[in-house]
Amino acid sequence: MIFYYSGTGNSLWVAKEIGKYQNERLINIATEMKKNQEEYVYELERKEKIGFVFPTYSWAPPQIVERFIKKIKFEGYRQHYLFSVYTCGSDTGCTSKYLDNMFKDKKMEIYYTEFIQMPENFITMFDLDSTLLRNKKLVDAQKQIIKINEQIKDRRLHAFDKEKYNISDYFKTYIVKKLFYIFCMGTSKFSVDNNCNSCGLCTKVCPFENIELYKGKPMWHQHCTKCMACICRCPKEAIQYGKSTKNKGRYYNPLLLKDKEYNK
Repeated sequence: MIFYYSGTGNSLWVAKEIGKYQNERLINIATEMKKNQEEYVYELERKEKIGFVFPTYSWAPPQIVERFIKKIKFEGYRQHYLFSVYTCGSDTGCTSKYLDNMFKDKKMEIYYTEFIQMPENFITMFDLDSTLLRNKKLVDAQKQIIKINEQIKDRRLHAFDKEKYNISDYFKTYIVKKLFYIFCMGTSKFSVDNNCNSCGLCTKVCPFENIELYKGKPMWHQHCTKCMACICRCPKEAIQYGKSTKNKGRYYNPLLLKDKEYNK
């Protein structure tokens, strides 16, 4: 089984590519978390693999993924092959080490971790990649996912080298991450312009159900994770974040547009 979380489609594409190749079922972490359970229990088949696919937020797993992992329990766990593939815009800090420690706390061992660099999507702080760079990243990602799938199929051990991390990596994952969640999670800067057609897609794609329509226009509450789903998935580009996103363009993984189920 593969658990995934995705806002603008990069990690969803990765999860679908791995699930299809490995013949493993996909489970949406955001959908599971909406059940608001104290514990999430899953029964494992004897040779079943366990995978986690997600984007990196401030050089670490997103809070929703971290909370889910802390609540997860596997029936029939016998050192099953556990792997993770995560996406990023540039580098990943100490994400693998952070994830390894999370599973050690659960008496589980992660055997394989790898990341895939994908097009930039965090438009509230950064510009989108140029068309040339975006296309290059997507082509490279399609090549890399083939290699990753072969390694996972062979149950390759790809333990990260703890000595490869430097002070900057630790600072990003363990300091900047905390500051990010303290100072960057507010929703007061979200607004909607006159291009809004009240389609309600933003309310459907929000993983925290943090958006509702009020008089036909979206209204944000305070449980935002800055996944960029609402602002990037808006078909009219009507959602803005302060003055930083006007005329900046939007991003949703184009490799999913061929998939009839990409809106789900």
